[in-house]
Amino acid sequence: MIASWIHSFWFRPLLSAVVLTYLLSTLNGREVWSAVTTVDPWFLLAAIAVDATTRATMIGRWVVLIRSQGNAISTWSASRIFLVSSFIGTALPTGGADIARAYALTQHTDNGRAAVASVAVDRLLGVTALMLLAVVGLTVTADNAASPLRIVTTIISALTVITAIAAFFGHSLAMRLLPAQTRQSAFGQWAIDTAENIALYRTRYRVLAIVFIQSLVVQGLRVFEVFLLGSGLGLNVDLTYYLTFMPIGLLAFMLPVSIAGIGVPQGIVVWLLEPLGISGAESFALSTLIVVLGVLCTLPGLFLYLRNRSRLG
Repeated sequence: MIASWIHSFWFRPLLSAVVLTYLLSTLNGREVWSAVTTVDPWFLLAAIAVDATTRATMIGRWVVLIRSQGNAISTWSASRIFLVSSFIGTALPTGGADIARAYALTQHTDNGRAAVASVAVDRLLGVTALMLLAVVGLTVTADNAASPLRIVTTIISALTVITAIAAFFGHSLAMRLLPAQTRQSAFGQWAIDTAENIALYRTRYRVLAIVFIQSLVVQGLRVFEVFLLGSGLGLNVDLTYYLTFMPIGLLAFMLPVSIAGIGVPQGIVVWLLEPLGISGAESFALSTLIVVLGVLCTLPGLFLYLRNRSRLG
C-alpha cells in the first residue's frame, strides 16, 4: 500500500507542500520576500538571456540525436515540441516534460521506441555532463565548505556511470535477465525494443561526442545562470563554489519528487548553501528565483500551445 501511494499522482504535490511548509515555518517570511523582490533586475535579465541560450542549445542537442536515427525532423518542429512540452511539464511531476516530449515526437516518426530512446539518451548524457562538472568543481575548490559534498558527489557520479553503462547495454541485459514470460508480454516487448534503440547509440561515436559536448555547455550555462541570480541577490558566493554545489542542486530539480521544482529541491539548495553561512531566507530566495525563472522561460511554449491546441507537437 505504501509503494502504491508513493507512485500515486498525489504523492509529489503533497511532498512538495509538506517540505515547502516546513521551510517557510523555519524562515522569516519578510526576509524571503524582501530578498526576492529586491533582486537586481540587470542580473535577472542576464539570467533570462542565459536561460534562452541554454534552451536553444538543448534543442540543438536533441535534434542531433533525432536525426542520427534517420528521422528528418525540422529544427522548428523539434523546437515547438521542446518548448510546448517544457511548458506542460511545469504542471506535471518532475520528468513530465520528458514524457510529453517523447509522446509528441512519436507523432513525427513511425518508430515510437526510437522517439523515447532519443529523449532517454538526451537526459542520460545531460546528467552525466552535470556530474562531470560537479567533479571538476570539487577539484578546483579547496573550500572546506565543499567537504560534505565530496562523498555525495562521488556516490552520485558512480551511480550515474553505472546507469549509463546499463542503459547502453540494456537490451542485452534485458534479454538475459528478464523471465521469458515478461519478455513476451506487451510491456516487455516495448521495453526491449526501446532498450535496443538506446543501444544503437553505442556505435554512434561522433553523435555521442557532439551531444556530450553540447551537454557540458548546457550544464555550464545552467550553473552560470544560478550564479547570476545569486549575484542579483547579493550573495557573496564565488562562481567556483556554484560549480561545486549547484550540479547537486540542479540534479535535485530533475528528480521526480516535486512539481515544477517546488519543495524538496528548494530544501536541498538551502542545505547546500548553509556551510557558507548564507541565511536560510537568502538561499530560499535563490531557490525560489530558480523555480520562477524556470516557469517564466516556458511561456513561449504556452504561446505555441495556445496557437495550436489540437496537437502537442
